[in-house]
Amino acid sequence: MRDIATRRRFLGLVSTTAAVGLAGCTDAGGSDGGDGGSDGGDGGDGSDDEYRNGVSADASVSFNVPGGGTDLTSRYVTWAATADGVDIEESGEVNEGAGHYHIMVDTEPVEPGETIPSDDSHVHYGTGQTDGVLELEPGDHTLHLQVGDGEHTAMALTDTVEVSVSESAELTLDTTVDGSVVEWDITAENYDIVPSSDGFASNAGHLHAIIDAEHVPVGEVIPSDDRHVHFGDGSTSGSLDLAEQLGDDYEAGEHTIHFQVGTASHRATMVHVHTTVTTE
Repeated sequence: MRDIATRRRFLGLVSTTAAVGLAGCTDAGGSDGGDGGSDGGDGGDGSDDEYRNGVSADASVSFNVPGGGTDLTSRYVTWAATADGVDIEESGEVNEGAGHYHIMVDTEPVEPGETIPSDDSHVHYGTGQTDGVLELEPGDHTLHLQVGDGEHTAMALTDTVEVSVSESAELTLDTTVDGSVVEWDITAENYDIVPSSDGFASNAGHLHAIIDAEHVPVGEVIPSDDRHVHFGDGSTSGSLDLAEQLGDDYEAGEHTIHFQVGTASHRATMVHVHTTVTTE
């Protein structure tokens, strides 16, 4: 019942918000650092020669992966990060004291002062987002968060978390139709459907119904409109009157409905199920 779509490389292109989870907090990565990097100065206020783009030595970042260190039942891994003493902003210009996040998947952080590559192992979040969804293969993974400046020069600000990922989360869907009204009921296996107000949590999210439109790509924020209905209260059953929902766009006949899980900040995962119904 599930499509597996989009890969890690795409996930670095989307944006914005929030925190909560489990991780340690460190203030610098690398050991013998670079020589200053592009337009960023000579290491800033740090006590060594590692490139920091004007960020003081006591600045830090914290990488929060709910359930990090435990088994995650979905390959769509929610993350959030916080920063202390460094501004997180969009890439493009090198502004002293600022940068944006990158995640290194099963590879070491980049030496401070060197340019961070863009590939499946080096995921860029150049829109300045502070949370997201990372798609991983089942198995054990080491994830490093690293700040880079506006031109993607690695800074000596990192944090690390270990995760173990399986693919056992599953949704099943039952529907009945009466006229234009679709009654739906979802059962989740190895996964929890919870209110968005619960915040970021391990193996959990809330549902969205997507009517006659493609599911939202992993990591993008799910819109809220006539075709994208949010169930932020944690509902696992309910009714959708497609005539009422679609208004002038409604026609009796076949309709496809995707039920897609989103994170606390409504970023799409592919914990997902869909059906086609026939209305009158």
